[in-house]
Amino acid sequence: MRLFLEIILYFFIYAFLGWVSECIYCSIGHKKIINRGFLNGPVCPIYGFGALIVIFFLKRYENNILELFLYGIIVTSILEYITGYLLEMIFNTTWWDYSRKEFNIKGRVCLKNSLLFGVMSVVLMTIIHKSISSFTLSMPTLFLIFLAINNIILLCVDLSFTISSMNNLKYKLRSLEELTIELKHININPEKFDEDNIKSLLENLKNKGEIKTEKIEEIIKKLCIIKHKSINQRRIIKAFPNMKHKYSHERFSNLKQIIKNKHK
Repeated sequence: MRLFLEIILYFFIYAFLGWVSECIYCSIGHKKIINRGFLNGPVCPIYGFGALIVIFFLKRYENNILELFLYGIIVTSILEYITGYLLEMIFNTTWWDYSRKEFNIKGRVCLKNSLLFGVMSVVLMTIIHKSISSFTLSMPTLFLIFLAINNIILLCVDLSFTISSMNNLKYKLRSLEELTIELKHININPEKFDEDNIKSLLENLKNKGEIKTEKIEEIIKKLCIIKHKSINQRRIIKAFPNMKHKYSHERFSNLKQIIKNKHK
């Protein structure tokens, strides 16, 4: 029971430290503060899982820096590859893309990041985890239970909210594709999605008897769905600026631009 609680705490500690590392690394690269991560909260679960794998499967190599480094590269790269693959399959989107970096595998992993993960594995096992495990051992069991339950509940709520936002993003994309086709069919340029301009053009077509009121209402409904404000969707797009859709790349790029611009 105690070990299980400690594992849960390790997961959240390293998920938080991973989030901090990602935010610092990406903020420096983009020269602005970025809340990096799939979730809204200050955690990157992939780092939590990665740390647990290194701690429990590579512990036998903690006294051999070279082996720890090499095996750290292998296990963390496999985890990153699998995570990228699953996100692509579930959401039909590519969340990160290393295809322009040297020695990459399908853009999901690359040599540079793998080497960094190898270094992090060594630092984790030789420095960080020794301090964190000592700190965890000093905590009363009841306090560990409280932390575990509290963090799991918050994670589940955050995960549910994020998945809901992503499903809504898929619905917006489908609405955008349908609306683009409909507007082109009645000779309206859909690229800028100027709501007032589109409504004005639709009203002119209605007055000329070239379009029915029901069709206008259907178009306006889809336009409202696309333009609906979502802070979480905007955050995800800012956190993963290279996110691409597997099947509707151009339309998804348009949707990302609409979501980023509408809050200005």
